[in-house]
Amino acid sequence: MPAPLEIKVISINTSDWTPLLVPFDCSSISVKNGGGAVIRMRTASGDATTEDTLGAGSEQAFAVPFHRYRFVTGSQPVWLQAVTGTGPVVVKFLA
Repeated sequence: MPAPLEIKVISINTSDWTPLLVPFDCSSISVKNGGGAVIRMRTASGDATTEDTLGAGSEQAFAVPFHRYRFVTGSQPVWLQAVTGTGPVVVKFLA
């Protein structure tokens, strides 16, 4: 089993939706906006009705309290895009 916690820094841009790829089965994902501008988050990259925003320096956590509903390895639960600039976004995965 991998370490129970993994931190990744992801660069995002204004033209592409960047998928958040889950590296191992986990129960919690935290997304921190490490840049100076707002970022967009979607659960479906092509569907604006699934969009939320995250302000500069803010952090959003996604947690699944039940083991059978974990974020599975290789899934892409969130897509990210910068409003301006290139991020970075700091992501924490907790097993």
